[in-house]
Amino acid sequence: MKRRTSPATIRARFGSHRPIRGSFFNPVWLWTAAATALLGIATSQTALTLLGIVILVTAGVAHLWTRLSLTGVVYSRALSADRALPSDEVLLTLSVVNTKPIPLPWLTVEEEISEGLIVRDRPTTPSGRAGYQLLRIATALGPYERVTWRVRLGCPTRGIQAVGPVTLASGDPFGFFTERRALEAATSVIVYPRVASLPALGFPAKHPVGDIRAARELLTDPTRIIGARDYQPGDPFRAIHWKATARQGHLQVRVQEPATALQLGLFVNLDSFSHYWEGLDLAVTERAIVIAASLASWAIARRNAVGVYANGVVAGSDQALRVPPGRDPAQLARILEGLAKVSPYATLNVAKTLRAGAARFPRGSTMIVITAQMSDPLVAALADLLNRGYQTILIPLANCPLPPLRGLLVRHLELPGEISRASANLAHPA
Repeated sequence: MKRRTSPATIRARFGSHRPIRGSFFNPVWLWTAAATALLGIATSQTALTLLGIVILVTAGVAHLWTRLSLTGVVYSRALSADRALPSDEVLLTLSVVNTKPIPLPWLTVEEEISEGLIVRDRPTTPSGRAGYQLLRIATALGPYERVTWRVRLGCPTRGIQAVGPVTLASGDPFGFFTERRALEAATSVIVYPRVASLPALGFPAKHPVGDIRAARELLTDPTRIIGARDYQPGDPFRAIHWKATARQGHLQVRVQEPATALQLGLFVNLDSFSHYWEGLDLAVTERAIVIAASLASWAIARRNAVGVYANGVVAGSDQALRVPPGRDPAQLARILEGLAKVSPYATLNVAKTLRAGAARFPRGSTMIVITAQMSDPLVAALADLLNRGYQTILIPLANCPLPPLRGLLVRHLELPGEISRASANLAHPA
């Protein structure tokens, strides 16, 4: 599979003034310093006058320096790829440029990074934002200086993994005042689900999904002739292979290569418990997604038309996961991206999802249902598929009960150890 690996970048210039927080001087200090200076002048006490003036001048210079500290600072963030597989590493490049003649004696960069990404090169601390970790970097910048950091990110967890927002903080050389600027824009990488070989999942090596046939009589490609056979009554006249007929001395008919193959519908039930208030078993839902991704990869590699459906919504939308059947080279990327973005929470009725998705396939197609729960509506939907002529396969997960349906093929699978452990740890990634 060829996936897109275009970089994802943000760039921002900090210029507008925002309120400054004083870590030392406050209004009480400033009013006291002013009163001291005035008292010194009134009483002709040079020491009091100088003390008040020094405090006021120091505070003024520090405040002005802090106000200008982040003006003209350009910050950029880039990820080396916007799509990744679980085994990939993505390079995060952070850069800060000071475009003014005033140096920054200190600068801190605080990047919030999804917990689904592993920061390889630097320590992180917990963030106040749920599901994120904090990467904190401290430096100093001279006039017109640029500083760049490169951080390797592991991508073990399926989903949309974000880097950002970021907060920059700087101030005066004495540390009296601090100015903070936040850049809300985030940069993300879509991590595809894991893909395993079907024998490793527990499928038979020879016929992984059973002895199934194409949904309808195979169409043929008239431009691809793979041989000839004897003429039979009913063969069209235009199919006669005249050169072969001349060689054999009796009528021969062209044998053409099939142009279409099996149509496969994959349905993922994200219900991990019988009732929604019982919670969510992430290990079960992620296992179902891994199986769906692996089956899709296997089928598309054999030029089969594959569609994928789930009863959960796609991140960033209110629409359920629906990838219509197709077998072009980009179909696998569409399926893996859809499975990467789908929420693990079931929001729709799986029986309705199954009926609506199957309607996109011709009668005789193969429907594969991956589920950890079995309900009466789902049993009725499976029976309806069998009655309508669909070849139906059930892949039960966990302790899913099996419905007593004649003609239903059941496949019990086991994920490879490393994938099973990774799925079980998704609720608490490293």
